[in-house]
Amino acid sequence: MTGEAGAGIRVVGTHALFAYERLAGLRIASGHLATGDVDLPFDARARLSLVAEALPGADLRREGLIGLLRGVDRSFEPTGPESVRAVNRDGVMVDLIQPPPKHRMARGPRTRIGSSPEDLSAVEIEGLTWLVNCPEVSATTIDARGYPVGLVVPDPRAFALHKAWLAARGDRDPLKRGRDAGQARLVAALVAERLPHLPFDDPALGAIPRALRDRAAEILPRPAESGDPLEPGW
Repeated sequence: MTGEAGAGIRVVGTHALFAYERLAGLRIASGHLATGDVDLPFDARARLSLVAEALPGADLRREGLIGLLRGVDRSFEPTGPESVRAVNRDGVMVDLIQPPPKHRMARGPRTRIGSSPEDLSAVEIEGLTWLVNCPEVSATTIDARGYPVGLVVPDPRAFALHKAWLAARGDRDPLKRGRDAGQARLVAALVAERLPHLPFDDPALGAIPRALRDRAAEILPRPAESGDPLEPGW
């Protein structure tokens, strides 16, 4: 897709790897990038005006995310009323997700970006709060058609730790747990080898529970290890 994710919307999940490989100046083996969906977490605290400023001409207050997607590919359609997912003619799926409220008894945050009844309605995902509250990074990558696309993604360290947490969950799909574990180690190695200015003990990662941050050594490569599935970009 062409375009750019604005403030309040980040790309998470496997598609974030495209931004990380760009930041690190290398190419990640294609097996780690295999997926058919894009997860977009929506931070309901973010001002919609900031999103609109990032996308001149887009009426996000009215059309919301579905309008943004159709501005890129007119074939995107919600899978149903109040849907969290939109799908295009090529089968690319985009899900809108958000962290659960801090206090369950409090009034829940809004679930839509726009006012259109067609807009996607975000579903709550456990653990997403860490990615929303951690620093973000951005990169311009190239899509399958050769067009530039701007991605806003979570800090790669937060991504790796979150994936490690998902991989350890007993209620996670076994196939996804294996992929999560592999991506956690992959991104941790990428950070250690290509982005050494981003330490895992950085106070900027304070939104992530200390118990999880202290487990960073479990996914970081050992000094003697080599041959990680990272391919130079030249």
